[in-house]
Amino acid sequence: MLRPVWFQRRRWLSTSSSPSDDIEVKSFLPSEAFVKQFVKRPSHREKLTSLISELQIFLEMFGKDSLPQFTDSIWFTYFNTWLAEERCEFLNHLRLERKNRQLTDGGAEKEQISVINQRKYDNGEMVYAPGFNTLVELRGQDFRGVIDRMYGSRLLSLQRCEEELPKLIVDCRFLTEFSIAVQSTFVKQIQALHDSNWNSRLPFNITVANFRPDNQLAEIIKRHLLFHFGPPSSSDSFSRHPFAPTLTTKGIEYASGSPRSDIMYISWRATQFLPDEPPPNVRAVVLCASKDHQPWSSSVSAAVKDGIEAYRLPLERYVRFEKTTKHLPLSAVSSILRSYFRKDDIGESIRLAVELRNKNARPTDKTEQELFERYKAVVRDAVAKAKEEKPPIPRIKPEQKKPKKHRYTREERRKMREEQAMLSSQSS
Repeated sequence: MLRPVWFQRRRWLSTSSSPSDDIEVKSFLPSEAFVKQFVKRPSHREKLTSLISELQIFLEMFGKDSLPQFTDSIWFTYFNTWLAEERCEFLNHLRLERKNRQLTDGGAEKEQISVINQRKYDNGEMVYAPGFNTLVELRGQDFRGVIDRMYGSRLLSLQRCEEELPKLIVDCRFLTEFSIAVQSTFVKQIQALHDSNWNSRLPFNITVANFRPDNQLAEIIKRHLLFHFGPPSSSDSFSRHPFAPTLTTKGIEYASGSPRSDIMYISWRATQFLPDEPPPNVRAVVLCASKDHQPWSSSVSAAVKDGIEAYRLPLERYVRFEKTTKHLPLSAVSSILRSYFRKDDIGESIRLAVELRNKNARPTDKTEQELFERYKAVVRDAVAKAKEEKPPIPRIKPEQKKPKKHRYTREERRKMREEQAMLSSQSS
């Protein structure tokens, strides 16, 4: 499959306005341990060669620094993605993720705050920052420990005073059926949900239900679900918080510990709005890890299957949606529900959540989108050409069984049986 991919690569380079030199891909290659474990057959080696070619084309089109460093975890996901369309989406997802991180961090060229503070301190200015004139410093694990204790004490105090919010359940029954990019999006949303809940004055007790990850999803979880596995730098010494979200393969009713009549399912496609006042019997509220684009993965269909009443947030009463989607991240929905169950102003909470969502949304670069579509076309044509050039596997017809030949004819066998029966009757 390597030859067609390189053919398409040369064709793209010949039509490009500024042909670039070959990109060095050695830093992106998998480790020897990965190759020994997963690349064992000739078909595996053929696929790895093709993936490296696709990766090099991507780097030549988007730049050598467009992708993060490829770990074995990323290679496992990339190598086990069989559809070419999903592989393209996965690489583009990694590119956008890296780009957003660089925009958030301010770029490598931005001077570090610590350097600026040191310069001010050397000039005799009064500096109030970590390491400069601070009475108590809370950073890293010390800061995490303080927030952990506050988070746990708030949950316990709410339970002790019987003022806890309904249990918040994230339904992940459809997660394994989505593409890698969608899976990564929802896993990061679950982590963001915990982060916002972690430092909230009124935290939810969160459970992730119907959580049955396959090998592909498991690798994504290890990279992004930090409250469960910890950061990669301290994964060995990481201790999970006792009140961190619970991951379970069980269904919603088991995870909630309540009957179906005491559970709410939130879906933006539901036909009825939330009641003006929170029902007093509600003990759990469910959010679905799905964008509801297809009926088979709809949160409404999940609610109907489990026999749970589905409600929608009254977004249209407070916000006008024109070209933006009504689908909000899990953390935004949880903040709205927190205001709802505490009987605060839900309209203000909805406006803030939608405004924050729109503020954090990155504008789509039309040029990059067109370039990505060209990349997908190159890979698509290469895969189709490889299938045409691949020789068909010859089918070996099974050998026909030789006809069974008897030593005696049917009449002779019948006569022999009669004689044997006669002899046995005489002897008796």
